[in-house]
Amino acid sequence: MNKFLKQSGVILGLLLIMAGAAPAQTNATQSLTLAECVAIALEHNLALQIEKLSSRSAQEDVRAALGGYDPQLTLSAQRAHTEIEGKPAEDDELLVGSGSDTDRDTYEAAIRGATALGGLSYEVGTKLGRNEGTRSGNPFDTSTGSAGVTLTQPLLKGFTTDATRYQVTLARKLSTEALVQLETAMANTIHDVEVAWFGLVQALESIAVQEEALRLATQLYEDNRNKVQIGAMSILDEKQAESQAAAARADLSAAKQAYAEAQNRLKLLVFADHRQTATTTIAPVGELVSEPVMTDVAASSAQALEQRPELRQARLALARQDVVVAYQRDQTRPALNLVGNAGVAANDERDSSGVFRQLESANEPYWSAGITLAIPLGNRAAQARHEQSRLTADKMKLQLRQLEEQVLVEVDNAANAVAAGYERLQATRDARDYARQALLAEQRKLERGKSTSFVVLQLQRNLTAARNAAVQALMDYNKQCANLALAEGATLARYHITFAPPPPEK
Repeated sequence: MNKFLKQSGVILGLLLIMAGAAPAQTNATQSLTLAECVAIALEHNLALQIEKLSSRSAQEDVRAALGGYDPQLTLSAQRAHTEIEGKPAEDDELLVGSGSDTDRDTYEAAIRGATALGGLSYEVGTKLGRNEGTRSGNPFDTSTGSAGVTLTQPLLKGFTTDATRYQVTLARKLSTEALVQLETAMANTIHDVEVAWFGLVQALESIAVQEEALRLATQLYEDNRNKVQIGAMSILDEKQAESQAAAARADLSAAKQAYAEAQNRLKLLVFADHRQTATTTIAPVGELVSEPVMTDVAASSAQALEQRPELRQARLALARQDVVVAYQRDQTRPALNLVGNAGVAANDERDSSGVFRQLESANEPYWSAGITLAIPLGNRAAQARHEQSRLTADKMKLQLRQLEEQVLVEVDNAANAVAAGYERLQATRDARDYARQALLAEQRKLERGKSTSFVVLQLQRNLTAARNAAVQALMDYNKQCANLALAEGATLARYHITFAPPPPEK
């Protein structure tokens, strides 16, 4: 793998030359490091864009919930007409009165709303009215008016929490959870990009391995053919070498197909428009990790329990459920409300302008105060919802514990995989070197006539398999390191990405 950069350039050049056989296609090469791929994916990945929109939608839910505190202006106008006939006396047929004929106009304006001050609600309004008509044959025209404020303060149900405060609190907590969920999606996307980038490097290196295998098999076939022509070797040896060369060509074609698929996997994660990048070839640039990574299961486990976004989201969800439990508990209480109002009134039998003057002078104040009590009889529905919310909270606590156990096992497995992966990497490299040395030695023996073509072909296959195993081991080791970072909740930190914490709740 220390020749990775040189081999990558050679193989990419060959691929571009072959792709250039179709003159209608223009294939551009974009050299990208893993960090650059991650940066582009964080900007353009479609799944992340969807998650970002979901987070913004959750923030709008907070604004919508706060709308419950927006005051409401109510305007009304009403006209009513009533007629009352006179009633006859019991001992004669004479009417006690001639009745009345009344037209009543009423105009009202009020602003109503709720506050976060212990569930206090208010109403500020004014009312104007005019009654005109005849009563007992006498005309009358009376104007009335009032202006005042009414306050309602819950003392039991609705004091610690009410519907508006409950919805605002839930919306804020859900918005925070959406941000953590976005952080989870970012970490998963980065990990997917890492795996796809490693896969592209592996596919590119596999092409180099198969190119070398084809070269060795072709060279041996040509040597055997020349020896057959001079009668120094049997035709069987020639056909065996030719067969292995053909198999190497097939393996090279399969490696190229795997490379094309690896290109598409990475481009799907990094870019947002396949039609624009279909003819773009990503050239991976950079060295892969081949040094030992020290692992500490205890430290990694502690870090995971603190930083894993899935765990933080589960804890936030449990805290949100506690809010639900408190609200449902509040709904089981009686409604005891303190109600008070105060204002001024006016009455004028001459004209409506006198009403305004009297309201301004406040010569006729009024006030009232009282308590209303509403006790639900049975209240089974509220009690059942409270019990359900409490049971849901208990279930979520167990699910959190279950998730913590899963995380600890994931960290343990990931740390062990890193340690085992490095050992496997070293072993496969040794096996590759030994296979190369064995092939060179057997080739020298074949040149001296002390070996057979069949043995050399077998050692060529062994070398190709050992090279592929070494490539696979290096890719797996890098993936295992990425898996450990994901299990620890340190994927963002690996790329020095700071996820902005959610704003404090108000």
